Amino acid sequence: MFGLPSDASLHGHEVDSALRYLVGATGICFAVMVSVLAFAVMRHRQDKRVAHYAHGQDRWNLFWAGSAALLVFVAVDLVSLERSLRHLRGGFWAFPEDPTSHPFRVEVTAQQWSWTFRYPGSDGVFETRDDILSLDELRAPVGRAVLLQLRAKDVVHSFYLPNFRTKVDAIPGHVTRLWFVPRELGVFEIACSQHCGVGHYRMRGELTVMPTEAWDSWAAQAAKETEARLEGSAVAHADGWAWEPRP
Repeated sequence: MFGLPSDASLHGHEVDSALRYLVGATGICFAVMVSVLAFAVMRHRQDKRVAHYAHGQDRWNLFWAGSAALLVFVAVDLVSLERSLRHLRGGFWAFPEDPTSHPFRVEVTAQQWSWTFRYPGSDGVFETRDDILSLDELRAPVGRAVLLQLRAKDVVHSFYLPNFRTKVDAIPGHVTRLWFVPRELGVFEIACSQHCGVGHYRMRGELTVMPTEAWDSWAAQAAKETEARLEGSAVAHADGWAWEPRP
């Protein structure tokens, strides 16, 4: 739709719906305006009368201009605002923070020019020696809410998932949040949508959505590799933090 990447998320269609409405509504307004101008040109193309300038004092002209502006404002701006707030509150801002929802939690550290992903390991607690670390590759099980907390080590970055119609800035000194539900298996692009230096073009990663069984198998192997690479206790000190509850 409109050249957008395929939608692989639970709530991505809401963004596409908003775009379709904006394009359709503004397209209708544009067509009406062009039609009125074309009619005026054709209607008066042979009219030899001298032009009459109202200087904005014609009350009927002011009435019709104001009515048209109000109609466009209500039909485009207010309707778009209402639809956007409804989708944001019902989806993108409805973070699955409740432990009973069992979100798939991941910490993301952004730095020039890579993404580091930290999984809590078998104990379910971050910043411990059984954590799993991966570079530029996020893996998640299909059909499960993925909840991310993000920090940046140097400058502002922006974690962008085109196929999931969502993004959020990673800011030094702050923790930001983002969540989505992948509904399709596959490999999807992770991009940085905030210019972050001369290597900005290199700051790309991959999100691999896997069946739950395949993720469990990968996690078991990745845990061993992480511990061997970082010598056990050092895993707990590799840019991690205790998971922060939503304020």
